[in-house]
Amino acid sequence: MAAPKDVIWPRDPHTAAKHALLRRYLQAWAPIMLSHNEVVTYAEGFAGPGIYRDGEPGSPVVAHQVFSAALRRSPRRVKMVLVEEDGRRKTELERRIKVAVDSSSVRDDRLDVHIAQGQCHPDLLQQLDRTGSLHHPMFVLLDGFGGPEVPFPLLQRIATQRRSEVMVTFQPAFLVRFSEKAERHRSAGDAFFGGTDWQGVFQQPSSRKAAYLRDRYRESLGRAGFQHTLVFEMIDEGSRLLYLIFGTRHERGVEKMKEAMWVVDTTSGIRYRDPKDPNQQALDLELEPDTGPLRRILLDHLATVETARSVDQLKKFALLETVYRPTQVIPLLKRMRDQEEINVSPGRITGTSTVTPLRQGALF
Repeated sequence: MAAPKDVIWPRDPHTAAKHALLRRYLQAWAPIMLSHNEVVTYAEGFAGPGIYRDGEPGSPVVAHQVFSAALRRSPRRVKMVLVEEDGRRKTELERRIKVAVDSSSVRDDRLDVHIAQGQCHPDLLQQLDRTGSLHHPMFVLLDGFGGPEVPFPLLQRIATQRRSEVMVTFQPAFLVRFSEKAERHRSAGDAFFGGTDWQGVFQQPSSRKAAYLRDRYRESLGRAGFQHTLVFEMIDEGSRLLYLIFGTRHERGVEKMKEAMWVVDTTSGIRYRDPKDPNQQALDLELEPDTGPLRRILLDHLATVETARSVDQLKKFALLETVYRPTQVIPLLKRMRDQEEINVSPGRITGTSTVTPLRQGALF
């Protein structure tokens, strides 16, 4: 969506889904982090007013609610560092956080909220430094109105804390416009992507520009220090897309994000799509999901590697490179074996079994 001009605006379906995902992930992240660290930090570079037109809570209030609940079961501390550029929205956010604080039983010194007016960069980094948050694990939400809006050095600095994670959102339409205009602003693009590889977008056909920049940005997160990245597309009822990219240094972070992602309110009107699926099929994340896209992805992967892959390697590939969970791999491999699409040696599927494709190009 374009940047709104009002202090408060309606919540769109993408935002509702993002907030549901954020709530579920933080509910998993907070107990794990608080069990191993005296202090953790939640930060936002585009915090907003904390509320939407129909009264729905903004992401800072969602996070405050989650941490208030977590701290009732933990003696540790949480810092929240929130940066908002618009002074009117900062004032509204302060009101909304005060309401959240008043309804919480957690003392201010245990759930310490810092709200500042400024831009995501450099002000967020300055606030993280001022509050001492750079020395503790952080979850940083960078959810702007377009993207890329986050300079590479900010990502690098966040990643220096080995337990920190980041979630960045992009609108494909913005990326296409960026690719069309950025030839006049190459230095800005270099700052966003942390290098010049993204400039290959100028040789891409129009239909590939957004995906090309999405993939380059995922690589940028890796270079910044986030060893594992998860990319998926959120699709609303009007077929509008939003890219969501998650960066962490731990496989467990990817696993927990997947678990949060697959617990979806089926009434939200949002579906996901795996960028690696050659058919780009939208997924209904149900109890028994359609694994057709994963089947195509695995066959494509097996066709491009030089040696056979073990079942454990395919489970790890599914975890780190797709929107699917490792637990969905073995039942799918059994069906693929029975349909004579793959060979499994030995015949019984275990973690060490090797898998090879039986039919080249069997992707449909």
